[in-house]
Amino acid sequence: MKKGHEPPQPWGMVGSVLWPESGQSTDVSKVYASAPSGFDQEKSPICYNKSIIIKNMIKKQQNKPNSSITIFGLGRMGAQIARRLHKKGFNVTTWNRSPEPVAEIRKSGIAATSDLGEAVQKATEKFGAKSRIFWIMLPHAIVDDFLFGKPDPAIQHLGPYLKKGDIVIDGGNSFYKDSIKRAAKLKKKGVYYFDCGTSGGVWGEKNGFALMVGGPREKWSVIEPFMQALSAGDNYAYCGTSGAGHFVKMVHNGIEYGMMEAIGEGYAVLEASPFKLNLANVTRVYQKGSVVRSWLIDLCRNIFENENIAATSGKVDATGEGEWTVKTGHEFGVDVRVIEDSLNVRRESADPRNQKKYSNKIVALLRKQFGGHAIHTKK
Repeated sequence: MKKGHEPPQPWGMVGSVLWPESGQSTDVSKVYASAPSGFDQEKSPICYNKSIIIKNMIKKQQNKPNSSITIFGLGRMGAQIARRLHKKGFNVTTWNRSPEPVAEIRKSGIAATSDLGEAVQKATEKFGAKSRIFWIMLPHAIVDDFLFGKPDPAIQHLGPYLKKGDIVIDGGNSFYKDSIKRAAKLKKKGVYYFDCGTSGGVWGEKNGFALMVGGPREKWSVIEPFMQALSAGDNYAYCGTSGAGHFVKMVHNGIEYGMMEAIGEGYAVLEASPFKLNLANVTRVYQKGSVVRSWLIDLCRNIFENENIAATSGKVDATGEGEWTVKTGHEFGVDVRVIEDSLNVRRESADPRNQKKYSNKIVALLRKQFGGHAIHTKK
């Protein structure tokens, strides 16, 4: 073996490199800590290659994008996002007003607090001179107050803590026009705002989320590593300027309304037929090779095999995105009758007379299957 080409020995820890020969994890703070006496990093025939790896690794670390993020809001989606990023090796700090989600997320080894000032302080310590990255996962109705509310000892707001250079990612379901306004308002403070449409429901942590992002292009490279880690690999995209991400997600949810209603109505026809069909078997056929195969059809099989349809009320809740899509379609002069009809069906489901409808029950249970949304039970 030529001088300078000997394999690294099983000692000396460097950054986060994993030596294939020794299987050791490494730590830059312990570089050469256990090297034998007389070791010369440039001349030693044993470790010459190792010294080159050390130099290159340190250079990469110095240019490494931020790997720390602070997540505000630990509901179903926020907690999943925190855990997935943590599992992917990111440095995650979390905050939630109520203590129960804080205690729960700590079980995953993730730093968590109910003190917003403490969460921001931890972010400041971790980011140093780099831009702090704050991901908010809160109901759209309280986002403005959280970002722009006046300081109040009784109410915790992020706004007073924001400073020039910070990056805020809104991963909830906000109306895209509100996101455009927030971006402009934060820009005046030198804060970069991204609107991120997040889809994947309760399966996102395991399978990856679909992410639709709008915001300042010049900072996209800073947050892209987080998006890539949260996604299933390539199902994330920078969609355009501020508002584009939430706009794409809004339409996604409008399409979802129409698809779910069509599926619900179709199964209602099947259920009403004289053939006494086994709907789980029918769905098994639909799942492979058919034109209508989809994740929603897959979830229908779960419904027929595991859910109590008879005990489920046909009241179907709505969270706003379908209505926004319909209003936007009208504003643009676009015919959105399918989405509008599906929205009206949900509105009409508040009437007890419509809560016996089989199609409504299927839609309600689909919402439970993909998003963990609560269902109403028959009284």
